[in-house]
Amino acid sequence: MNCYASLNNLMIYRNLLEDPIIQDLRRPKEIFSAELFGKLIDKAEEYGLMGVIPVEYILHAISHQENVFSLVAEKNSGKVGEGLKKAAAKDIVLLRDFLEDVFSRFKNHNLLGNYKPTTIRMFNGRSILEKCFMDFRYDPSGKEAVKLMCEYYGKYGYGIMADNVAFNWDGEKQALSGIKNYSTMTFEDIYGYDTQKGELMRNTEAFLHDKPANNVLLFGDRGTGKSSSIKAVGNEYYADGLRMVQVSREYFVQLPKLMQALSKWGKKFIIVLDDLSFEEFEVEYKVLKSILDGGLEVKPPNVLFYATSNRRNIIKEVWQDQDQSELHNVDSVNEKVSMADRFGIKLYYDSINQAEYFTMLNSIARSESLDIAQEDLEAAAIKWEMSHTGRNGRMARQLIDYLHGK
Repeated sequence: MNCYASLNNLMIYRNLLEDPIIQDLRRPKEIFSAELFGKLIDKAEEYGLMGVIPVEYILHAISHQENVFSLVAEKNSGKVGEGLKKAAAKDIVLLRDFLEDVFSRFKNHNLLGNYKPTTIRMFNGRSILEKCFMDFRYDPSGKEAVKLMCEYYGKYGYGIMADNVAFNWDGEKQALSGIKNYSTMTFEDIYGYDTQKGELMRNTEAFLHDKPANNVLLFGDRGTGKSSSIKAVGNEYYADGLRMVQVSREYFVQLPKLMQALSKWGKKFIIVLDDLSFEEFEVEYKVLKSILDGGLEVKPPNVLFYATSNRRNIIKEVWQDQDQSELHNVDSVNEKVSMADRFGIKLYYDSINQAEYFTMLNSIARSESLDIAQEDLEAAAIKWEMSHTGRNGRMARQLIDYLHGK
C-alpha cells in the first residue's frame, strides 16, 4: 500500500483528508495542475510560509487542526492517556511517510521548492513539528514524536491559540478575535519602575504555576508605562501558555460569556481592562465588580484580570462624598472604593523627575543608535516638555521618534 492510500487509515488527523490542497497532493505528480500551484502560492502569502511550500502547508494544517488529541493535550497541559498516545503515534508515522514523498517531489521545484513570501511568518513551534514529521530517521514507532506533540499542544495550543499572543473579545460575534499586530513591547523597553515590573512578573508566574495569584490594578500618571507593562507580560510569558484578552467597556456585560469560552481552554488568560475609569453616574462598574469578586458565578481558575487606570479607586470621587447631606455617606464612599478593592495588587506608576527623564532619553537614544549629542538631546527634551504635557515614557517615545524623523 502506497503512502497516499495509507492516509485513509488516519484516525486522529483524519480531518486533514478533507483539505482540498492535501487531496490534490495525494494525486500522481504528472497530473499536478497550475491551479494547485496557485492555491499553494496563495497560502504561502497568506500564512507567510517559506521553503518547500507543500510541506510547509501540511505542517501548518497539522498545527492548526482541532482533533481529540490536540483538544485533550491542550486542555490538560500536554497530559493524555496511553490509548490516545498509541493512536496518535500511528497517525504520525503515516503522515511522516506522506510528507517524505511530498518533500522528495517538490524539493527541486523551481518555484515551490524554495519559495520566499513577501512577509515571512514562522509559526510558533515549527521546529517541534519538523522534528516529529520531517526527521524521517527519528523514532520509527512515533512514540517519541507523540511526547513532543503533547508538549507542543500544551505549550502553544492549536488553531488561533497557536497564532496569537493576544485577542479581542468581539461582542458582535461573541467570539475571540486574534490581534495580528500585537505590540512587541518587552520589560527591557520600559525604563525604571523595577519594583512594579518585578511584582507584576511575580504574580503572573504564580498564576502560571497554579499558585494563588491576584487581580492587578496598575494606576498612576498618564504615559508612565502601565499599558506597556501589561503588553510586556503577554510577550514575556506567551511560550509558557499565557494569552491576553482585551475587552472594551461596552462588552463588560458579556464577561460571563467570555469567561465561559476561556474556561474550555487549558491556556491561562489575562483579561485586560485598559484605561479603566467610571464617572459616578455610570453603572457599568457594578457589573464588573460583581464578576471580579462577589457574584454567584465564580471566575475560572485559568483567568485573571489586569487593569490600568489613572485613578486610584477607578470611580470618580467628588467633594460631596465627604459632606453629611446623605444619611449614610460612608456607604457611598465604600461603594466607590469597593471597586478597586477587587484588585488584590495595586501598582502605582508615578511621574519621573527631570534627571530620570534625561537618563531615559539617553538610554533610548543609545539603544536605537540615534546620532545626537547628549547636550543637544537634553536641550530638545526641555523644548519638547514645554510644548507638551510633562515627563513620561510616552513623551520620551514621541520625542525620539521626532528626532529620528529629522
